[in-house]
Amino acid sequence: MERWTFVEEALKILQAIKHEDYYVKMGLAWAISIFYIKQPQLTLPLLQENNLDDFTHNKAIQKIRESFRVSKEMLNGLKRK
Repeated sequence: MERWTFVEEALKILQAIKHEDYYVKMGLAWAISIFYIKQPQLTLPLLQENNLDDFTHNKAIQKIRESFRVSKEMLNGLKRK
């Protein structure tokens, strides 16, 4: 089994979680940011589809940018107001 074969399924599960608790949203954002840092080509569609609530979406982008391991320019257009 390849190392990252679970990413697509994990992203579907993360995307399906709908909860208003701050820590749930922060956990989702953190998990999405880690997946993006490690597998951007598989995670970018999740951010482009806009299926996450605004807080989780923007927090995930913030966490990705804070990692200093990815190009910030590509993420600039994805942040919501």
